[in-house]
Amino acid sequence: MGLDYRVRCCPDGLMTDRRRDVRVLDCTIRDGGCTNGWRFDLGLVRETVQCLDQAGVDVIEIGYQTAEGVYDRGAVGVWRFSDEDALRQVTDGVSVKISCMIDMGRFSASDLRPAEDSVVDVLRIATYGSDIREAVDLAHAAIDAGYEAHVNVMAVSTNTPQEVDAFLEVLRESRVSDVAVVDSFGALYPHHLRYLVRKYKNWLRPDQRVGVHLHNNQGVAFSNTIIAIEEGVDTADATIFGMGRGAGNCPLELLLMYLDDPTHDPRALFPLLERYAELRDEIRWGYHPAYAITGWLNRHPKDAIGHMRTDRPYDVTAFYDALVADRPHPRHHVPVREDGSF
Repeated sequence: MGLDYRVRCCPDGLMTDRRRDVRVLDCTIRDGGCTNGWRFDLGLVRETVQCLDQAGVDVIEIGYQTAEGVYDRGAVGVWRFSDEDALRQVTDGVSVKISCMIDMGRFSASDLRPAEDSVVDVLRIATYGSDIREAVDLAHAAIDAGYEAHVNVMAVSTNTPQEVDAFLEVLRESRVSDVAVVDSFGALYPHHLRYLVRKYKNWLRPDQRVGVHLHNNQGVAFSNTIIAIEEGVDTADATIFGMGRGAGNCPLELLLMYLDDPTHDPRALFPLLERYAELRDEIRWGYHPAYAITGWLNRHPKDAIGHMRTDRPYDVTAFYDALVADRPHPRHHVPVREDGSF
């Protein structure tokens, strides 16, 4: 056994070859759009799609598909609707699979266009566990229209084990090809990912793929993605520079460097980094103590997003105290006194 070519203190052979089978899904424009109202200009999206194609990314998720009337078109950018004309302008000449996400309740089967009339290959349905049967019905309609259909059950950290079992059972009996473990609040740690990936893979059929979509509230989206890959997930979501709602997502460039495989090339992303770094300076996504607090408390990051807009975003003591005021104890684990009380 020789030395690791990169880290000489360790022998080679430590990495599992399973990493070579991982599909990479980039959702920069879709999840990153949560930070700027999906107001990416066509030129940047076109350049992004071309670089992602050159990088060997397997699926590119370009925004949402949303029914007319759900949003005022003047209040959000074009990628909240992902009209066919706009999609064609930015995907011409690339061979990578194109995806859009659908929010349950904001799109219905009657809004589907036939896949043969679209550049979109994959539709991912975002749902909560309580709406899983309706989500599966929509996924089946998408499959019947010619699309590959995935289901992302959001905010899994808020579900009990029994609730997770219940939605996985429904998905196992469905025609859905892919199901993602989604850490919407950035609340999960590596041991949680090990448990959940194993559970999903055990519950679902062998022909159904398992993926991960992880937020970075506590700074562990990348490490959690590595753990998920070690546990054998088939698909990993990531975004350029980690761009995404609140603290963002697993950074795509880090993921491709970690995979270090023959099919994905991180170098192709480097021309984009300065553009996205400028966006980050303007929009300010990424790690922040307020996001870490909401992640640790397993709460939606909307409270932290509101705090970030105050004139003292790093003064988080009062913010923390307000969030834990309705809890029996401010911390998860409280030491037991000698008399047995808390």
